[in-house]
Amino acid sequence: MDRIKLSMNAYSSERTSNPVWYFNPPKSHRLSDEDIDEFVNCLKEYAFISIFNKNHLDLAAETCHYLSQLRPQLIVPPLVELLFSSIDNMTEPHRFTSLISCLTGLTRQIVRQTSEFPQGQTFVLPLLLSVLPGIDANDLKKTVITFQFLNTILMLITCVDCSSAVNTRNDLSEIEKEVCLSTSKFEDFISELFNRIFQMIDILSTEMSDALIVTMDSKIEDHQIGLELTSVISCIVQQCSKRIFHMVREKIINFLATYCYSSKISKLLQGLIQAILKNNPVETLKYLLPQTYERIEKILNQSDILILNDDKGDPELIWCLKLFSELVCARGDTLIIYKSMILTIFQRCIHIIHKDSYEIMAQAAKNLLKSLSYVYPIDYRLTAENIEEPFIDFLPIRAWGQHVEYDKINAKFHIPNEDEVDFACEFVEIFMYIELRILNENRTKISNDERLRSLTILYHIAIGCLRMVPRIESEEIKNLVSSIAPYSSNVQAQYSLYAKEPKFKENLRMRLLIDIGNLIDHLIAYHSDDASSIKIALKIYSLSSMYYGIFEQNINKLCNNLNVIKYLYKNKLCDTKQHLRFVTIQRIAIQMEFFSLSNFRTLTQIDQQVIFKLFELSIHRYSE
Repeated sequence: MDRIKLSMNAYSSERTSNPVWYFNPPKSHRLSDEDIDEFVNCLKEYAFISIFNKNHLDLAAETCHYLSQLRPQLIVPPLVELLFSSIDNMTEPHRFTSLISCLTGLTRQIVRQTSEFPQGQTFVLPLLLSVLPGIDANDLKKTVITFQFLNTILMLITCVDCSSAVNTRNDLSEIEKEVCLSTSKFEDFISELFNRIFQMIDILSTEMSDALIVTMDSKIEDHQIGLELTSVISCIVQQCSKRIFHMVREKIINFLATYCYSSKISKLLQGLIQAILKNNPVETLKYLLPQTYERIEKILNQSDILILNDDKGDPELIWCLKLFSELVCARGDTLIIYKSMILTIFQRCIHIIHKDSYEIMAQAAKNLLKSLSYVYPIDYRLTAENIEEPFIDFLPIRAWGQHVEYDKINAKFHIPNEDEVDFACEFVEIFMYIELRILNENRTKISNDERLRSLTILYHIAIGCLRMVPRIESEEIKNLVSSIAPYSSNVQAQYSLYAKEPKFKENLRMRLLIDIGNLIDHLIAYHSDDASSIKIALKIYSLSSMYYGIFEQNINKLCNNLNVIKYLYKNKLCDTKQHLRFVTIQRIAIQMEFFSLSNFRTLTQIDQQVIFKLFELSIHRYSE
């Protein structure tokens, strides 16, 4: 593998390096096209054989990844043919998963139109249709691998029926005509995809499936399936025509209407909702939020007091609240017209004592505040061009797998407007002060369960709103020991993100610092056995000093995900800046989050107070 990488680097440097800064060998000493052909042909058979060796699958897939960048015409067609032949192979089912894993790293070479390998696009629809049998509820590992392949290829294409372009354009090559005609099968593919997804969900939600012994591996696979399913549907709806989106939306909404709650597969359905919500929040909210509101109202009106005090929970209500929690993740400006519904649901459900229910409401509060008050990208499409008919000015298949120049990215962001800021401030002042009042006034009478509920709500509201709240004004600590790379600045830069600055009655950081600090002292003195409440109270207390919109571990996770995508789609033979549009937008989004971490670097008296208190509480005490 090291030799292959060295060969790739040598070949790349000969063709892309700048002769001003790097040595370029004369043409007579460079690798010729015949040398590259011979090199790829020499290695490919060994790589193909190793694909079916479980111990060497990863190395074989990586080898094929690099070889396909050198000569896609020598690598892609044989692997695709092997995949087609493995689909009906009942005696060696592992061949299918091995080949899918390998082809996942070759997707950009398959979909991208190049002069050396223009026929790769003709494999796209046959591949999409052929891998659908891999969605199998009885083999979750194969399902995960299939979703990963679908995810990587659907990121790179637009799901648009371009068959009409054959009649409207006269500049199409024969291969382009074939590809355009094949795109008429997108609706068949998506219809069959959802049929298999819904069938899998039905099987997983049965009592027999729920009764199976749950292992750690199965939990991980369930989690992976949920993530991959969400990503697959997101890729489709973000880059599809309006006609296909309406078909997807109807299928999901019709399935939800007949769905019976099962905790095992609720995350899968939440993933479906997330996907259509991000692409078209206006229509999705229109069809789902009023109906969800009515269902919650009906359930509560039938047995209001019983449900509020029932620690067992109502399954139908739990599902409706989960659905509501996902719906308030919609873009902030689209939620404004549903403000009264949203506030009513919170007012009626936020005091439910059932643990799962109030945790869902806490998550919903955080989701709502982030949707209203955060700046975030709202368009991760492959291209910013209009992909709808007629295809006179732009043909979507020509954008498949192609990079976009930086000056043509046209990134779009959600920036909170005045109504969103006012809604967020109103929500915080209503519900945060209610919970603080409960904790302060009923400190000695409140039960452990009720205290934990209140603190959970407060914690999630704080996470959602503290980006809007300025730092507590406090004197800076002087005479600190200098670090090797000292940070010092006479001016601390602060950036306004809002059309209207948020206004609260007071600095909420200071309010949390005082009230939660007093509560912690009370808990340590009189309720030291209530470890759950103490733990979450300490989290809230620390937020007031160190949290400004995102945790560092979350940024690290985003960076890791970005690096995986960059590696998957990077072509060493192309310029280093030829990234796909959504990769660049994701990088911009991460850089914006870094501002939240680096905006405040000085240590103040308040920070010191928080650190000392947390340190003091970390010291074990023995009661006499």
